[in-house]
Order: sequence, then C-alpha cells, then structure tokens
Amino acid sequence: MNMHLASVRIRNYRLLVDAELEVDSATTLIVGRNNTAKTSLFNFIKGILEGGPFGFDDYPLWKRKGLCDSVNEYICGKLSFDDLCASVEPIVAEFRIDYSQEGEEDGLGALSPFIIDVDPELTTALIVVEYGLARNEKKLRDVLAGGRGDEDGFDDAEAVCDAIKSEFKKLFSMTVYAVNPVKENERQVKDIGELKMLFPSCYIPAERLLGEDGSKSDPLASLITEFFDSSASELGPEVAEMMKDLHGVVGRANKEVQGKSDEVLSSLVNEAVGFGYPNAEELQLAVTTRLDFDEQIKNQSLLSYTAKEAGESLPGTHNGLGYKNLIKMEFLLAAFAKSVAKAGNACIPLLFIEEPESHMHPQMQHAFARYLESFIKRIGNTSIQTFLSSHSAHVANTIPFAQIRYAQKTKDGIVYKNLSTFADKHRDNTDFIMKYFTLTRCDLLFADKAILVEGASERLLLPDIIEKCAAAGDFDGQKYRLTEQYCSLIEVGGAYAYKFLPFVEFLGIPCLVITDLDSVAGANNRAVSVSQGETTSNATIKWWVRRNVGLPEDGSSKIELPSVISMPAEKKTRKQCHIEFQTEEHGFCGRSLEEAIRNVNRAIYGLDNDATEDDLTFGNGSKTDFALDLIYKHDSYTVPAYIRDGLVWLNDQKTIG
Repeated sequence: MNMHLASVRIRNYRLLVDAELEVDSATTLIVGRNNTAKTSLFNFIKGILEGGPFGFDDYPLWKRKGLCDSVNEYICGKLSFDDLCASVEPIVAEFRIDYSQEGEEDGLGALSPFIIDVDPELTTALIVVEYGLARNEKKLRDVLAGGRGDEDGFDDAEAVCDAIKSEFKKLFSMTVYAVNPVKENERQVKDIGELKMLFPSCYIPAERLLGEDGSKSDPLASLITEFFDSSASELGPEVAEMMKDLHGVVGRANKEVQGKSDEVLSSLVNEAVGFGYPNAEELQLAVTTRLDFDEQIKNQSLLSYTAKEAGESLPGTHNGLGYKNLIKMEFLLAAFAKSVAKAGNACIPLLFIEEPESHMHPQMQHAFARYLESFIKRIGNTSIQTFLSSHSAHVANTIPFAQIRYAQKTKDGIVYKNLSTFADKHRDNTDFIMKYFTLTRCDLLFADKAILVEGASERLLLPDIIEKCAAAGDFDGQKYRLTEQYCSLIEVGGAYAYKFLPFVEFLGIPCLVITDLDSVAGANNRAVSVSQGETTSNATIKWWVRRNVGLPEDGSSKIELPSVISMPAEKKTRKQCHIEFQTEEHGFCGRSLEEAIRNVNRAIYGLDNDATEDDLTFGNGSKTDFALDLIYKHDSYTVPAYIRDGLVWLNDQKTIG
C-alpha cells in the first residue's frame, strides 16, 4: 500500500504550541540546536498512540495561568461549565494521511474507519486527537474539592490552581476523532484502539542500555532469545528451518536427560527412605524432574565475539559501545519489522529513533544514515516511515536535503522548517550548500549562531579572538555571552559566503560574516592597496551592496570601493545577518586580515609609527603560519576593530527569534 502520514500538527504540548511537521514518506530527520523539542515530539506522538495520559508539566508554560483563571471564573459563577470546556485549550494532535497512490484494488485497511467523507476524488484523511477537559462537571467539582464532598476550598484561587496541577490527569481525557478534511466541523468519535491499529509504532530512545557496566545483565541477549519464541510463520524460510532444528535438538535433550534424571533420583530417594515404608505392595516413591532447556537457552544465552583464527571468544562486554548500539538497533528494527508483517499492508508503521549516533564514531554514523532505508526495506516488505532526531553533522549531511526538518525555537514556540521549501526556491544555493556540507561535515544546523570567515587565518584566530574579547569585557552587556553559546565557525571565503546567507536567513540563525575588502583596480582587476582601489573583487561584498541598493544580486554593475568603505553600521545588518570587513585604523585600512593585524600590531612586526601603507603589505607568506605564529608567540596582540565590532554585534543577538 502507498498510504502514508503526510503531516503532524501539534498544539499545546510543551514548546510545541502550534507546530506542524511535514513528514517524508520514507525518512524524516529532525535537527536543530539543543532544547528545540526534538525529544518532546517523539514523546508526544508516543503518548498519543498509547492513549496518554499527559500531565500538567506537559501543558505550555504561558497557557497555564489562563487555564487556572478559567477554572476560577467557573468556580465563581462567571462561566458556565460548557463555556469553561470551550475556553480551556486542549492538547491536540492532527494526523493528515495521504492515500492518493492507492489503486482501486487496494483496500484501505486500518484507515477505513477514519474516512468519513463521501467525495471519491478526495484522497486525504484527517485524524484529530484531543486531550482536553473531561466533560463531567461532577467529577471536576469533586476533584477540585479534594474528594471531601464539599466545596470549602473553592474560594481559594491558589488551592484551585494547586488542585489542577496535582490532578491534571484526572481532569483531562483523550478523545479520537475522524474528521472530514474539507468540513472540519464534521467529525466522528473513534476508539484509541483503532488509532493504534493504524499506526503500529516502535520507539528507540537515546538512552539505550548496552550492558557497558560489565554486569551479567545483557540487553542484547534478551533480544536474541526472542527468536526462540517466534513461530515459523514469523521467520524467514532459512531461519525457520534452523529454529526447527534447534527445537528438535532441545526436545530430544529434554527427553533423554529427563528420563535418566528420574531414574537416578528415584533410586536415591528409595534407598534413603527407611522404616519399612513404603513396602513392596504399596505405590513406590519416585522423583519427576522438571528440566526445561528452552528456558535455559533463553535465560543463559549471552552475546559473545569470536576470533575464528584463535578459536576463542570474548564476552559481549568486551566490545565497543558503538558496535553494541548498532547491533541492538538492528535487532530492535528486525523485531519491529516482524511485528509489522503480522498486520500486513493495512497500516502505516511509524519508527522513531532518537539520536542514533550514540557511541558511534563519525564513519559509523555516516554509514548508519546512508544505509538505514535500505536496511529497513531488506528486513520487511511493508513500508515503514522513519523519524530520526540527531545532533550529528555526519548524520545530517548524509540524509537528503528534502528529508530534513529544522526545528527553530521562537518566542511563540517551535517551528519546523522543511529544507525542501528552501531548496525549491534556491536551487543553485542548495547545490553548493549540500556539497559543502558533505565535504566539511558542517554543523550549522545545530548551532546557536554562525560565523562565516574568509580563510584559514580567520578560522584559526577567531576562537582565540573571542576569548580575548570576552576577557576584555566586550560581551558583558548580555547575560549569556558569546563564549557560553555554540557558534558554528564556517570557512567558506568571500567568493562563496553569500551563497550561505539566504539559507542562514531561512533558518533564522544570527550570522556574522567576516570577510576582506580585496581592493582591486584597472580593467584586469589587479590587486592594489585600499587607497588605490577602485572596486572590490569580493563576491560577497558586491552581493551585499547590490541588495542594499536594490540592484540585481547577480548583476555586473561596478561597485565603487569608497561606497563600500563608508558603508554605515546599519547597512551592514540585514535581518539576522551582519557583515564586517577591514576599516581604517591609525590612518590606514588593510586589504586583508593579515594587513589589518599588522596595522594594529606594528611593534610585533617591527613597524614604527611612520610606516607606510606598503609596509603593511603581507606578501606571499603562509597565512596559516602567520596565524599560528601570532597566537603562539604574541599572546597580547591587539584585535582589529572590525572583527571586535562584528563579534560584539553577534554577542548582542538573541538566539530565539
């Protein structure tokens, strides 16, 4: 079957105040910086499909006061019970299913109860699950009264609020609706069991117990022994035949050992018992042992690792956690595929894997992400929609762009951004970004803020410069300083940084661009000092200026260098992006980072106050050696003003849009 979950909309659950997630038909990867509700999303769907309940801590922070106020207004007689129920916002999940690819000969299986429209052209089903205030007025008053049978506490607003907090699960209940997608007020109540049948699910959390403490408990072994209990119909033909042989061996061993054990132990008992009883005419004592090799196999099977050449084995605790993690996930996936196969093609299986990269080295993370879909297809015939959450650039840069959803935290809650939406509008940028991500394992998707730098010198110097600015108190204007946030430092160069900027704007990440003036003159754009420069060869600066003045971004009109140098501070900021390049200090303006550093650290480089612009020229030396030499030998160097200004700007930006 080709029906699949197309989207999930979540309302009033923790940070997910009103968030809609577009779901890929195969794999959906959810990324984002810390505390963007990636785990909450999985917990929410798991809670819905298990029938709840949810607690007061799951209700959004900024809606709790409204809940308590509404209940107090009801208690005071200002609201009727019906109006109270209407005013209290429920926790809601909306599942939208697409079955447009179903053929006429296909049955809709477990989806059938949720299709209530009569339009044969409509191929979308909508399921709404609400966890709202239970419509039982007596129960509400009993719970708020603390079960005392009176209403003495009703005049205490704080006591009422405390009762709501502690008894939230008793006051709220879950209802499942099948909804007409084009007439959403047309709905039918359904059973939670029907929802579970439609969405069989498996959750693999980040906290996977792997027996790493060296204890005898081996969670991998328990997964292996499940195969012993499987019926032949649930296993592949080859595996079923091997299991049949194993059961035969165990059965014969049970019978043989049982008989010998009964004989020997019965003799021992009869010889040990005296006093002439029982005599030969009475029934004789015997011993019947209950040996169960099935249970011995299941309880005593431990995973081990064998060296074929040495003919020896090691216990499972001796292998690396990364391999254990991978092996355990493979067993869990195989077990889920087996359970899904029982339901056939009449359902939409959902698989949730939280942070699969746990304990894995980068190459293993890449391999896992690359082969996940093919592995799932190999272990079962039913299509399984997979949800991944990850903090790994190696995972994120392996999954196709169209399958990635970026979780952005805003003042109004979490927003899920579909990267394919950006890709559709910015094809050239996307091709470059995807190639760059693949080559560099860029971690932009997990950063609080981003810094795009020109080259190796900036990449090496920026971490040290940030520490210097922090020590000088440049970041003290903010409670959470730049040093306490995670900044993705991306070396991309002035020729390509502008390709990142629309993407950074799309993500809503504060971004600083530090680049070079790159002054040039003449018809062949010959590199010259800034005082002699006519324009700039820096593609990012030209792109920025053209956007400022409303010219086509890919135009060829000449950008005058004086207009670049004199760019006011407010023109250097566009939305959440800011650009900085060399500025005049001590009477001169460097053409590059190296020249700017030489200009403000003249004593280090043997230059006096009478130095000329030509004396500042860096030449053709190694930029990497220049940066390392500065850090290693001259710890007290001065930071050029344009870099300090840019970092102060970035420090002052809020990470929540």
